[in-house]
Amino acid sequence: MRCGTFDTENREYVIDRVDAPVSWTNYLGTEEMGAVVSQNAGGYLWVGSAQYGRVTRFRPNGVPLDRPGYYVYLRDDADGDYWSVSWQPVGKPLEKAKYACRHGLSYSAYECEYRGIRAKEVLFIPRGDNVLLWDVEIENRSDRPRALSAFGYVEFSFHVIDMDNQNFQMSLYATGSRCVDGCVEYSLHYENLREFFAASFEPDGFDCVRDAFLGSYRTETNPVAAERGELSGSFENGGNHCGALMKRIALQPGEKRRLIFFLGEGDANAAKRAREFYTPEAVDRCFSGLRGFWDAKLRKLQVSTPNENMNISLNQWNLYQSEVNLFFSRFTSFIEVGGRTGLGYRDTAQDSMCVPHSNPEMSMRRIRQLLRGQVSAGYGLHLFDPDWFDENAKQRSPSPTVVPTAGDKKIIHGLEHTCADDALWLIPAIVENLRESGDFSLLDEVIPYADAGEGTVLDHMRRILDFSWEQRGVHGVCKGLRADWNDCLNLGGGESAMVSFLYVWAGNHFLDLMRYLGKEEELRVYGARNDEMKRICREVLWDGKWFLRGITRDGRPIGSDSCLEGKVHLESNAWAVCSDAVEFEQANSAMDAVDEYLFTEFGLMLNAPSFRTIDDGVGFVTRVFPGVKENGSIFSHPNPWAWVAMAKLGRGTDAMRFYDALLPENQNDRIEIRQSEPYAYCQFVMGKDHTAFGRARHPWMTGSAGWAYYAATRYMLGVRPGFDELVIDPCVPGDWREFRVLREWRGVLYDIIVQNPDGVEKGVREIRLDGEVVDRIPALSGGGVHWIEVAMGVRE
Repeated sequence: MRCGTFDTENREYVIDRVDAPVSWTNYLGTEEMGAVVSQNAGGYLWVGSAQYGRVTRFRPNGVPLDRPGYYVYLRDDADGDYWSVSWQPVGKPLEKAKYACRHGLSYSAYECEYRGIRAKEVLFIPRGDNVLLWDVEIENRSDRPRALSAFGYVEFSFHVIDMDNQNFQMSLYATGSRCVDGCVEYSLHYENLREFFAASFEPDGFDCVRDAFLGSYRTETNPVAAERGELSGSFENGGNHCGALMKRIALQPGEKRRLIFFLGEGDANAAKRAREFYTPEAVDRCFSGLRGFWDAKLRKLQVSTPNENMNISLNQWNLYQSEVNLFFSRFTSFIEVGGRTGLGYRDTAQDSMCVPHSNPEMSMRRIRQLLRGQVSAGYGLHLFDPDWFDENAKQRSPSPTVVPTAGDKKIIHGLEHTCADDALWLIPAIVENLRESGDFSLLDEVIPYADAGEGTVLDHMRRILDFSWEQRGVHGVCKGLRADWNDCLNLGGGESAMVSFLYVWAGNHFLDLMRYLGKEEELRVYGARNDEMKRICREVLWDGKWFLRGITRDGRPIGSDSCLEGKVHLESNAWAVCSDAVEFEQANSAMDAVDEYLFTEFGLMLNAPSFRTIDDGVGFVTRVFPGVKENGSIFSHPNPWAWVAMAKLGRGTDAMRFYDALLPENQNDRIEIRQSEPYAYCQFVMGKDHTAFGRARHPWMTGSAGWAYYAATRYMLGVRPGFDELVIDPCVPGDWREFRVLREWRGVLYDIIVQNPDGVEKGVREIRLDGEVVDRIPALSGGGVHWIEVAMGVRE
């Protein structure tokens, strides 16, 4: 079953079956204001924080899933029939009304045609302003004059998620509303905060009270206001509030009318300014500017390969999803509904590592925030709010309800809550950003630690490695501490293969940087440690055919051939290869085991067989249903690690087979199984041990997006920057004869053609730079375009 198509020319996904099995979402906004919206215009809006800066209401895990939203109702005043421009919430029968949704880059467009009236609603947030624009066009395609009423409707939030979902004895009396000069002004009295809902027209009616618009025992599906064709002029202090504005429209056959709604921060004066500024011409300019913003990002790297769905993903959707994660972190979706705020340490470090070419400013901002969230002992705060350390951050108003707390020191957690992998991810994130920019002044910046003291960025990096080296168990393997990336694999305080391999990988990045900078002391100390950890990994963690996942506190192996459950694990075996810590024969054998035990048509499972016996010495993973999330699902995030591993081993066909299995675009014709969006990676897909094998869940906010982009572009297509050269080292299927990569690096565009006349999977025989044979491609300057011709094969 298919619900939509990829429009590559317009860079949109067109949903023409709007009754998709689940809500298919998109993200609006690129700066402080953001929104997540569905194919039916449901969703929510926030400014700064989805937890503390919520603008509109959302009912998490509701029925249906995506209510309320940004709704435009149309009513035929001749007979009282009404519908919504998006299919929901009214939900006209699809055999009588034609609907479509176009999800684009930071905008979504909703189209309908019903009873001779064609309408379109475009939602987007212009760059440089905290206002959500609803650009609505209504056209009479019938052969007779039409008298219509148009209603714009949104439900306001109580601003803080806890107030939306609990303690209604307080929150129901914290807000007020009124209409001033045709603009709805909403106020949160306790915070002296104002928000507005306005329009480009003088309204013929308004409502500010939700229940007045909807009516008793009704929902957004059948609001009494749309049924009777008028608004009541409601407003009050206290209660649940909405913004509702209506306009009566008379259209001759063929005539169009454009209405623009504005939802933003500020009082009635701010609303007035928005009405004056956002003329139709200004809205068009802002929309064009938003398109230009994304065009500039996408131009940084474009590919043309024999794999068309890979092209669609890498040229738009995969980068877009990676950027959305960098913008909004993990807590803003229909699954993570803003109930937490701040940054996850490991997630944010990886996000900033994967797209420094397209968003260097945000990548570096995140890195500095993570450095500030590192304690002097070397580990990172697993989940923290950057505002804790920002003197210029907006102060949140105190609640009148007394909630005792443990004081400021509570934010600095100890080892009992430390995830052993968190800070290690920051080292490659820093180094990859330096490879991209060539600006090494970052290393000398002095940044405070979260608890006490300060140090240069280089000092912070040393302390991260020192901490992991000190936190080793009786076998010399790094401890897993609270968790080691897999939050449900707790090891009972045991030792983690994942962290040990990750330590080597982070150390490799650090040593590469120290080698380039000529830091002899660091090379001596940390080089010796890396060599020793490699030895331990090869000897202690090798199980004969693959690598262990870890060792419990009481000395039992996890991920061994002797185990009846959790015999093979993806993370440890992929990272054994990615880290270059193990022998070539071990690496190949480990990836053979991954292929044999973990590969499915929908991607690689995290472990197999699934755990079925509760064992707290292994961790909470043994209490998770088989085939779900961390216990035997196709957990997307580590799948790209296996692509990198196969590419390092020269197994291009296997790498592409793994890539294709997980690629969302390849599931576009199997929506009856996948259910979730075919343009976004999901956190996980149900594994073989679950009855819903192949069903994808938790889209968008997942580290698999950045890693998929990183693995595919840097290791499969093989184009990656060094400190002073552009490395081209592809690993592709042997039947690929040619592919092309356009890569902008340090202001220079490299037009790269890779030819594979001998059908090899890895190896470069010759490189030509602007027609001249070269051994390497140096970092060039002066802008312009340079042509690179690469011939794969065996170097003579």
